[in-house]
Amino acid sequence: MMDFLSQNANAGMIGLLFFFVIFVVFVSWLFRPGAKEEYKQHGEIPLRKEQAEVRQDD
Repeated sequence: MMDFLSQNANAGMIGLLFFFVIFVVFVSWLFRPGAKEEYKQHGEIPLRKEQAEVRQDD
């Protein structure tokens, strides 16, 4: 495997393209339509826990 990578002049470009594609897929997943509401719900999880603790103390 290392012989292939060291002898292949395009190995660096292939690696760069591979990680660029992974990055684009990751970013497109984060900014997909409808994700804002999901992220908002996830962001409120700590607040819901505090509200539940306050209710138990009453």
